[in-house]
Amino acid sequence: MALKVEFGRRFTVQLRDILNFYDERNGSDHYSRRLMSSLMEAIGIISKMPLVSSPSTRNDVRFIYVMGFTVVFRFNTQKITMLSIRSSRKRPLNIYKKK
Repeated sequence: MALKVEFGRRFTVQLRDILNFYDERNGSDHYSRRLMSSLMEAIGIISKMPLVSSPSTRNDVRFIYVMGFTVVFRFNTQKITMLSIRSSRKRPLNIYKKK
């Protein structure tokens, strides 16, 4: 059974900024649509099996990689909350390092 998925404010703002950047830079929304498709597929998988993702220093926070982006989320027995999405090329996350 899939867990309920919620999108945090930071995640939605970051995703909007990423999609707008690529739309403007590329002059089309092709990359953005591909990114959204891959992201939704990955979120569907982790909503069913959150432990297939990479662990962090916190037991309830994990992350996945999607098309060069790090997606951080929190989960419990009832829901998954998408916390953040950022480029994997930037400096590494210190708060959520792998164990």
